[in-house]
Amino acid sequence: MQRRAAAAYVVLLLVITAGAFAFISTAEEPAVSLEDPGETLQKGSTLTVNDRVYNVTDVSASEGGGGGHGGGGGTTYEAALVWTNESAQWTESWANNSTVTYQGDTYRAYIANTSEPTEISLRWEPTDRFSPEWVDGVQYIDAEPDTPDRQATRVDTYIENSNNSSIQPRTIDATSTLDYNGNETTITTAPEQATFTWTAPRDNEVTFGQHENVTLNGVDYAVHFTNENTVTLQQGQDAQVALYDQLHDKSRFNERINGFWGVVIVGSLALVLLVTLAYLPRKE
Repeated sequence: MQRRAAAAYVVLLLVITAGAFAFISTAEEPAVSLEDPGETLQKGSTLTVNDRVYNVTDVSASEGGGGGHGGGGGTTYEAALVWTNESAQWTESWANNSTVTYQGDTYRAYIANTSEPTEISLRWEPTDRFSPEWVDGVQYIDAEPDTPDRQATRVDTYIENSNNSSIQPRTIDATSTLDYNGNETTITTAPEQATFTWTAPRDNEVTFGQHENVTLNGVDYAVHFTNENTVTLQQGQDAQVALYDQLHDKSRFNERINGFWGVVIVGSLALVLLVTLAYLPRKE
């Protein structure tokens, strides 16, 4: 009687387990795609959005998890687009007694502690090649760095005796514009500080990953990578919502599949346990 009952339960468990496994084998995962992508991009292509030109510098995929943009299945997708702002504003600030680079040479800048300093004094600043060191507030350098023995000399003495014009003291007029880094530059001053401002091109990068939403020059796009070398974009928030719904359906499908795998695993373990217990020797 015990074994006949066990056999009935075994058949029931087999039916349930086989049915769950059959569903897993035949079920098709919902596909995720953009219904009507307006742009298909690869590395080297361009995209124009409201008169702004984006250059695609990278479309790639890498295996492995942890951080970065999402891709699913252990794959991380990323695209990089670069656009150039031709009239970007650049600034650089100098503080009093700071080391700065001017026209390719290194100097120490001195700016007066007044409300609006009118000039910036530059003193040559020795590089590591000269092995500079300070002793009791005085800076010394190796006056002949290419010789075996150190020739310790005060910096002010070295500058005074040098015929090299690039290390002579210089003065910048802070009340007028100047050519700085190849651009016409204005200077604004404050106590012990000077700020240089100029206009020049600047590259700006936009990066995004699989199924992210991205805004390019005020236009919203949904993103879908079709493979490791190609990414498609569809304009509009409706496309973003539709993509989100597809991802949600895919997530629910995977949850169901995981549930059926649970049935298969538990059912298989129950079968083994039931058969083992049914055929244990009976104590008379």
